[in-house]
Amino acid sequence: MSFSTLIPVRFGDVDLAGFVYYPRLFHYLHVAMEEFFAACCGASYPKVIADERLGFPVVSVETEFFEPLVYGDEAEITIAVSNVGDSSVTFDYSVRRASDSTLCVRSTQIHVAMNLDTRRAVSLPDGYHDAFTRHKTH
Repeated sequence: MSFSTLIPVRFGDVDLAGFVYYPRLFHYLHVAMEEFFAACCGASYPKVIADERLGFPVVSVETEFFEPLVYGDEAEITIAVSNVGDSSVTFDYSVRRASDSTLCVRSTQIHVAMNLDTRRAVSLPDGYHDAFTRHKTH
């Protein structure tokens, strides 16, 4: 089962060429990940960070760019979980232009559970492991 959210392309997101500047696309993926936590894990990402002192930084990224997004577009970002490890989860992101479903970006990112106080990887807490496994698609 995958998760999807919509993100509008704002004026400040585009570069001089009129396209969404590629680092902004990585920001969109992080926003989608935060939305995934709120909708699928039972806790907002800010609460996970503040209350549990747990973070999920990205340790590996593989990304392909196919078509540009422009000011006024709406990005539909879908997250599919392809792997759940002891301390990591692999999210496969697809970014489509909502108006015509054109695939614009595809990214695979490995996130590792980290204790924010010790800055060390930790095993996925059961609740997150279960939520990630419920959304596993492969």
